[in-house]
Amino acid sequence: MTWKLPPIAVGGIAGLVAALLLAPAAGTALGDLAKARAERARIAALAARPAAPPPLLAPGLGLNVADAAAGRAAILARVHALARSGGVLVEEASVAPVPAGVAALRIRVSGAEKAVVVLADALERGRPLMRMRSWRIEPIPEGGVRLIGEVVAAWQ
Repeated sequence: MTWKLPPIAVGGIAGLVAALLLAPAAGTALGDLAKARAERARIAALAARPAAPPPLLAPGLGLNVADAAAGRAAILARVHALARSGGVLVEEASVAPVPAGVAALRIRVSGAEKAVVVLADALERGRPLMRMRSWRIEPIPEGGVRLIGEVVAAWQ
């Protein structure tokens, strides 16, 4: 007696044999696919993070303070120290608006012309780096000059 298998059974057995032979390769491919998806998700998360802004100044040139208020205090302390040493009167100091990472102080000082110019020069040449964002010097009726301007310094 001969057994004749129906064509569907032959196809089923051949499919099972093929599946058994391909199973290790399929498992490896699925593992590689999972690793690739995890790496893609990690890279997408890194790309979605906001980029850290570059520092405004080279290390050591900015104010070494924690926030803008402390930065303004440091600017004011320096202006007062330079004014005392040069015989210049600090008439006013107030907050000036600036972008993030920068501290600014609006100042008004008066004294002898040479002393006021020396104060402005020393303010810009010293460390940490401070600059006069805007300024003007005008004569005052009592003699001497008045410097009105904004001093800015990076604190981040």
